[in-house]
Amino acid sequence: MAVIIKEMHIRTVVEKRIVTEAELPEEIIRKIENRVLDRLSEEERIGQSVRQRRKKNRR
Repeated sequence: MAVIIKEMHIRTVVEKRIVTEAELPEEIIRKIENRVLDRLSEEERIGQSVRQRRKKNRR
């Protein structure tokens, strides 16, 4: 007779810690920098379009 496992409950522990730049490879640091710059430029573009609309509405 076969045994069928219907459900599996797995618990894992995630370690949270602060990592310094010295511990990270240069490639990872560059990727993080690029993501931050992309998000900032996107927010800046969105902010500019909102300001432009507000100026048009004031006229």
